[in-house]
Amino acid sequence: MLKALALLLFCICLCGTPVRAQTRALDSDPAEFPGPASLFPPSFAPLDGTARDSGRPIQQSFSLTLGSKLLEMKALYMEKHADNAAPPASASNFGFGRYLGLTAISSQLDGKLIGEGEIAYSTLGFAGVADPQRPMLARMTLRGSWDQVGYGALHRTLGSGFISTGGAAIVHDRNENQVWGEYDFKLFRWRGSFGELRETTGDNQLQLTRSAAASLNFSRPLWSALVTSGYSTSALGNVQPQESRAFTHGVSLAYRPAKFFSIEPNFSFRHEWDLSTGARTETPLGSFALTCAPWSDLQLTGRASYRRSASEDLAKELSVLNTAASLNWKIGKAFGADQYLSFQVEYRNQRAHPLANNSSANVTAQLQWKILDF
Repeated sequence: MLKALALLLFCICLCGTPVRAQTRALDSDPAEFPGPASLFPPSFAPLDGTARDSGRPIQQSFSLTLGSKLLEMKALYMEKHADNAAPPASASNFGFGRYLGLTAISSQLDGKLIGEGEIAYSTLGFAGVADPQRPMLARMTLRGSWDQVGYGALHRTLGSGFISTGGAAIVHDRNENQVWGEYDFKLFRWRGSFGELRETTGDNQLQLTRSAAASLNFSRPLWSALVTSGYSTSALGNVQPQESRAFTHGVSLAYRPAKFFSIEPNFSFRHEWDLSTGARTETPLGSFALTCAPWSDLQLTGRASYRRSASEDLAKELSVLNTAASLNWKIGKAFGADQYLSFQVEYRNQRAHPLANNSSANVTAQLQWKILDF
């Protein structure tokens, strides 16, 4: 039903009379999953997948607007190639694949109510999907703002095998419902959110996660800070469910001493306990990023993150070290499009308890020629 509504919204956009049409590059990921300030407690995948900032594939987007922002349609096509086209074990592994997304946006009451519908198909990083209809995304969102108050609600369905443009992979079918509200106190912005996630595992068991989160966002010309705190409960199975609870807290900072240079340290801590076995797991994570753009056509980025899970359940013990360095160089224009050369080197070392048997260490390097903004 959700997919049909999103598709109907897209068809309405096609039937109208366009006022203007243009192509543009998307600055944000249209299918990216919630981050630290959103509903669910932050996962560690975004920090470990450092290739997402500098490894953008060739992409093309199209935008069509009807009336005075009455209805806007966006289309995005992307593709990426790699030598190893194997299913991704983490967010940093990519293979061969394509992404096609369609989004329709309608704004009413001067931004007090904005409706969005989106459908997308993606096999980025996954060459073999048994059911070609499964790696789909369907989303419906209502959001808006009134003076200092912001609010919104979201329903999203994702099929197994779907890969976002940032590299996050969906292993099992899932449904997400979120509702949030925020208020701007001038000194800081407060945001609270609640929601539910339903996921069907490989053995057809239902995993239900309910979460609540709150955040404070401080923003100044030279620095910004984000403080987050979340609580979640999770139950797996129907007859004798395996239940767990978790608290997640995090602090993210960004300091910009100059326009061409920024420093971004981050720290988070997650405490989880299994109600069935009584086992507790504590996972601190620290990350650090440096971005330097000495010239407008050149950007250098360095990232490092480390997390260590200590648990009474030995199978959950894990440590992950991830570092990456990248260079993006704008080499000029061709056919009205910006061309970039991108080089990235990434090192990842994952060590687990001997019982888990999933330790690995690897170094990857990528050299890409990218065409954007056409």
